Amino acid sequence: MIKRTLRTEDEILCSAYDIFLLFGYHGTTIQQIALEAGVNKSAVHYYFRSKERLYVKVVKKVLDLTLNTKVNNNTNRNGFERTTWFLITELYNNKNLFERTLKDLYPDDWDEKSKGLMKWLESQISHITMLWDNLTGV
Repeated sequence: MIKRTLRTEDEILCSAYDIFLLFGYHGTTIQQIALEAGVNKSAVHYYFRSKERLYVKVVKKVLDLTLNTKVNNNTNRNGFERTTWFLITELYNNKNLFERTLKDLYPDDWDEKSKGLMKWLESQISHITMLWDNLTGV
């Protein structure tokens, strides 16, 4: 029974990660996450209680991936493009919740984490510019 519980919870979290990275906080619904995970909405609420709590878990996972210096940016370019897109759009569309989440996750060193995040995003700008130039033919 415990094995099934962990599996369901992990499936919901993976689905939430995918959906939040595609649509951001405001564009994501619990129903979308439940459908992607193959569970009903009540299972999502049972494991995570709210959309905001799921969002916090996803932001933590994203920050762990982006701020981990051991991760090579070239290993999974598509994953980093999605992550970059998510971070930029959340900082633009949902700045207050994102900052509050960052402060809740890292109460003692949130300023350091936010600086690290900004540095990581700056390093991605050249890649985004190159992609844009390729798309527009500039």
